[in-house]
Amino acid sequence: AVCGLRPPPHLVRMRLLDTDLRSVTGSLSDITAPIGELAHRPIKPRCAFIVENVQTALAFGELKGTVLIMGLGYAVEVLGELSWLTGIPCIYWGDLDTHGFAILSRVRGYLPQTVSCLMDEHTLLEHRELWGNESQPHSALELPNLTPAEQDVYQGLKSQRWGINVRLEQERIYWPTAWNKIQQTVLTII
Repeated sequence: AVCGLRPPPHLVRMRLLDTDLRSVTGSLSDITAPIGELAHRPIKPRCAFIVENVQTALAFGELKGTVLIMGLGYAVEVLGELSWLTGIPCIYWGDLDTHGFAILSRVRGYLPQTVSCLMDEHTLLEHRELWGNESQPHSALELPNLTPAEQDVYQGLKSQRWGINVRLEQERIYWPTAWNKIQQTVLTII
């Protein structure tokens, strides 16, 4: 700034999972661009997925009317700049650990209509053999924007209900199982 140089723009990576949506990008399906440029594209999705892990985001196949945003971590405030997300169903899928729930809570601060996918007690317990260890659990005792069921799982993780610092990373879930649940979730909300 002292030298008169611009700071680098915040880049966001997204995939357009529908051929009709890709028509506004010259058929590009996987785009990384400054948030300001994405915000002004005439994208009209019927549904949006927000996925933390890039590898799982790249595994997604075609989903009619769906855009997928990936790899934001805690920097989800950029979602508030994408006006085309307002009023459409949004789905968040993050790691099933305390930080995954903290990010979900932050996402809902910008997109209150967001539902979670594969972030429930059933998913956690069904994949016990795939658990890892969360080295630094999130410090908050409660998170403001979780549903009662999500808050219960968050509290269970915080209180060590299922073991010490349990976490289930999303990429560890068998992909055909995850993909089936993802498709079911999209069908129920659009």
